[in-house]
Amino acid sequence: MTTTVAVGIALAVTLAACTTEQTSDPAPTLTSTTSTTTTTTTTEPPPAPTVPETSVTTTTEPPAPSGPVDAVVPVFAGGDEGGWLFLGSWQFDAWAEPVDADGEPVDPSIGAGTAASVVDLDDQRAGTFGEPALACFDDRTGPTVDVTVAAPDPPGFGYAAIALPQPAWDLTPRPVAVSASAPAAYTDLGVAAFAGDPVDASLGSVQQLVVTDLDGDGDDEALVAFEYVQPSAGPGAGGDLSGLLLVDTVTRQASTVERSFVDADLGPDEFPLIERYRVLAVADLNGDGRTEVAVHAWYYEGASVIVYGYDGAELTEVLANGCGA
Repeated sequence: MTTTVAVGIALAVTLAACTTEQTSDPAPTLTSTTSTTTTTTTTEPPPAPTVPETSVTTTTEPPAPSGPVDAVVPVFAGGDEGGWLFLGSWQFDAWAEPVDADGEPVDPSIGAGTAASVVDLDDQRAGTFGEPALACFDDRTGPTVDVTVAAPDPPGFGYAAIALPQPAWDLTPRPVAVSASAPAAYTDLGVAAFAGDPVDASLGSVQQLVVTDLDGDGDDEALVAFEYVQPSAGPGAGGDLSGLLLVDTVTRQASTVERSFVDADLGPDEFPLIERYRVLAVADLNGDGRTEVAVHAWYYEGASVIVYGYDGAELTEVLANGCGA
C-alpha cells in the first residue's frame, strides 16, 4: 500500500544539461505536520547529477504522442548472459501479464533477427534478438540479445537492463539525471518512510537518486533508493531496511513505492530476509509520452524486475516477473 509523508525540509531539484528541453524550478520549503510545533528548515539545493551532453540542432520540440501505440509490445529484462526474462507486454490498450489465466508462462513469440532496443539508466542501444536460451533455473526460456550490458551494481546479481522490439517512438523523451548520493533532505524523507517500524531508520542513507520528468508536464519527480543493509553471509540481519520513494517536488510529498525491513529484535526462529531496490531504467515502453519506471528488486536467492506506470500522482505496478527460490 502506498503511504504519503510530508517532511519539514526544503527540497530543490535541478537537472543539469536539461535546458534544451525544460527547466524545473526549485520546490518550495516543506513544512512538517508530524507534531504540534511547526518547524521549517532550509537546506542547500541538491547537487545536480551529471547528465551526458547531447548535440542539439534545433530548438523545436517534437510533437507529443497522441496516445499509446496500438500494437503488441513485449518487454524483457536481462543481463550479460543467457536468455532475457519476459516481463509481460503492452497489448493495444492495456498491460498484459507474462502468465496466462492458469499461471502458465506466455510465449512472447519474438522471432530471432527482430531488431531490439536495450535501455538502462546509462544508455540506449540497438541490438538484435536471437535464439531462445535458459532465462531461469525453472526451465523458462527467453530470447538472447546481442548487446553487452554490465552487471547490476550493487550487488552484481540479477537484472541489468530492459529490452523491447525497436520502437518507432523515443524511448527516453526527457533527460534522466542519476546520482549515487543526495543531501540530507532526501535522507529525512527516507527516515520518515520507516516511522513506527521496529528499525532505526536514522542509520539509513540514500543509495540512488534519479531525477526526471516522468509525465512531461514540466515538473520533475525524484526516485530515491534508501537503505541500511549490514554485511551478512545470509539473507539479512536484524535492523536491515530498504525502500524506494517517489518524491513529487510540486506537492512536496514523498510516497513509498517499495519497502522491506527486518525487525531489529528478530526472534531466533524468525527468518531475516531483506529485499533491496534500485531503479533500473526510466523509459516510455508503450509510446504514450509518459515514462515507465523499471525497478530491480533482489534478495539472497532471487531477483525480479517490476515496471511501474505513472499517472501524474503515483506509481502503479503494471508488469513484473522474476527468478528465485
